Amino acid sequence: MRYELYLTEETNAALISILDRITERFSEAVAERVRKELWNACGAWASFRTLDKKVIKRFAKHGLQAEVHYETYQGLNLRHIHSKPYDPALPTLFFIHGAPGCSDNFDGYLTDSLLNQHANLISLDRLGFGYSEFGVAYPEIEEQAESLLPVLQKYRNPSFPSLLVGWSYGGPIAAAMALKDPISCSGVVLLAPALDPEAERYFKLGRLAEYRLTRWMVPQTFIVAQKEKCSHVASLKEFEDLWNTIALPVLMLHGAQDKIVPFAPNAEFTTSHFPKALFQLKTIPNAGHVFPIQQEQKVISILLKELDRIETKTSLEMESKGK
Repeated sequence: MRYELYLTEETNAALISILDRITERFSEAVAERVRKELWNACGAWASFRTLDKKVIKRFAKHGLQAEVHYETYQGLNLRHIHSKPYDPALPTLFFIHGAPGCSDNFDGYLTDSLLNQHANLISLDRLGFGYSEFGVAYPEIEEQAESLLPVLQKYRNPSFPSLLVGWSYGGPIAAAMALKDPISCSGVVLLAPALDPEAERYFKLGRLAEYRLTRWMVPQTFIVAQKEKCSHVASLKEFEDLWNTIALPVLMLHGAQDKIVPFAPNAEFTTSHFPKALFQLKTIPNAGHVFPIQQEQKVISILLKELDRIETKTSLEMESKGK
């Protein structure tokens, strides 16, 4: 059985090859079980990384003049991809991937014509992934959030809203950024966020990345993700009592059938820990963890409505202050 990956053809072939190498000595029944669990552990949303020049070429096929930028955080390089030159007369969406992953994960959003008409679109490589210090794990939410703030602050525009969009483990990182700098952004959209420390799942086959005997079979991006995974619970607990102090609108979208980041406990956790006046939960029926890719147009429609809602709210507030 072959698993359909929501990635580039090159990445599909590479990951399938790895699965085959891992399972070639097993019986077919055992091999199938191993493939399935490794699939869950790694995530179909995961991507490797794309060279800067290939990013430019890929976007050019969509008629977009993409730009690749690098910022520095404490001597570390952070890459972020822009779908087009920055327009100060538009709001901005910042996309933050999970683990494993990279800026490529949001290509469908950055190449969407309607979304490009209404906003600047910026996708970031988190520390340890893509071309942001690739291969070195920086597992703490605190440091991940701090490292991305220079990008957020560089494009701060008081006249137009900025939204942080975080998927999976990128969710708590986006929310932490909003906690740390509520001035530079206007709201947060959480896509299947891993926020409840008690609901964190540990996938047994993730241990392949921990042992020297099997580590050679595992891509470096998954090794970094595994190191993050091992620190998720402790890192999430550090923020558990802080989420109720967030001062920005938070919209959470979560698939009802999510088995990677279970829907029920995370929905209950966020509903009870985020300010009720600012928090909104939308359930995506019959959807799993990769709904941001499988249902891109639905998510894009929601993002546009959220942008419009916050933009209207911001305009009314500015008018009120003017009076």
